[in-house]
Amino acid sequence: MGLFSPDSKFMRVMSRIGDLMLLNLAFLVSCVPLFTIGAATTALYTVVFRFDTPREGGVVPDFFRAFLQNFRRSTGLWLILLFCIAATGFDAWLFSSFTGPMRWMCVLFALLLFVALLTAVMGFPLLSQFENTVGSTLKNAMSLSVGYLPRSGLLLLLWLFPFGLLLKDMYSFLYTGFLWVALYFSAVAYLGARLLKKVFAPYRKEEEI
Repeated sequence: MGLFSPDSKFMRVMSRIGDLMLLNLAFLVSCVPLFTIGAATTALYTVVFRFDTPREGGVVPDFFRAFLQNFRRSTGLWLILLFCIAATGFDAWLFSSFTGPMRWMCVLFALLLFVALLTAVMGFPLLSQFENTVGSTLKNAMSLSVGYLPRSGLLLLLWLFPFGLLLKDMYSFLYTGFLWVALYFSAVAYLGARLLKKVFAPYRKEEEI
């Protein structure tokens, strides 16, 4: 089998990279209004979880179909999580400026912020794979993210890395801007799907596995 044969491992890898690049672009475009970030993230995970399964189809049509189908629940989940993250982050910053015993309250709010971020990391993959209410998704996401902390923690670091780099070194962020636009977020979701398949497997119906 030649290197450039359609069935060769090299060509399959290149085809998958092409899928991820298209998916990354669709994701970024869908995030532009900001309040649609939740729906875009859920759609992103919907597509990558289908890779290498009988349900895999065209990445762009599947993405926008999932975007519309899950828009209401995803947006509700996103707005709740955004409020929790903003509130706990602000309180942690506020109490860190205090003196005396009240300063230690920033530790509590920093911990709550960490839990909220972990919940967000787990919440959208959950929403992409299971039909459930926003409240139940939040509860399950919090439980699973803490229960599988090494996996959820790794995903959190990967999702936050570009934003941390932007805050620390804007020049480096801009210099590597092609990476964020071309591939990064879809690749993180693809890795996340591989990490979370075993986590979700016990909760799936047999025909969904």
